[in-house]
Amino acid sequence: MTTTSDILNLPVRDFLAATAAKQPTPGGGSVTALAGALASSLAAMALRYTIGKKAYAAYEPELTAALTQFDTASKMLQELITEDIAAYDALSQMLKLPEPDRLAHPDYTATVVAAIRAPQTTGAIAENILHLASTLTGKTNKFLLSDLGIAAVFAHATVHASELNVRINLPLLPNKEEAAALKQSLHDQSLKADKTYEEIRSFMLKTL
Repeated sequence: MTTTSDILNLPVRDFLAATAAKQPTPGGGSVTALAGALASSLAAMALRYTIGKKAYAAYEPELTAALTQFDTASKMLQELITEDIAAYDALSQMLKLPEPDRLAHPDYTATVVAAIRAPQTTGAIAENILHLASTLTGKTNKFLLSDLGIAAVFAHATVHASELNVRINLPLLPNKEEAAALKQSLHDQSLKADKTYEEIRSFMLKTL
């Protein structure tokens, strides 16, 4: 099993091999956070090739602010890669207990919530990345427009993948009303992301 201490230091080839291996981590949660980090990093690259160009000078303050947000999002999602692995490891140990002992354990609910919060946060950040990208479609270096579009593809996928990563653990929540409300909230978030992504995709297909 790949540990949280070395996951971000793995070469890409080794990360892929670890993901494909018969071991639980890195799994869906950490791979999803990585996809979100790639989305944000790619969008940041597109902006770095835009800021400073005369043709986009009118948008520079907005672009500079957006670049800061993308860089921050990427860092947060990188942290969530390791956070998700740690949360999974803790939950995995808890689930090895007999159900009566598990449910009576003082840390059970907190452990389940932590396993839910990591992907939930990943999805929320990804939705913000997607929304931010949608505000920049006509303000980005035309030679990097496809990169902004690809960032949107990854961010959109991250929102949906995060929903699945949360839903798999919702049945473990003792509070079923809370679980149902969270499921609905995630569904609504995915629908919102779908609408935003379709707007970006439409722009890209008309422009490229």
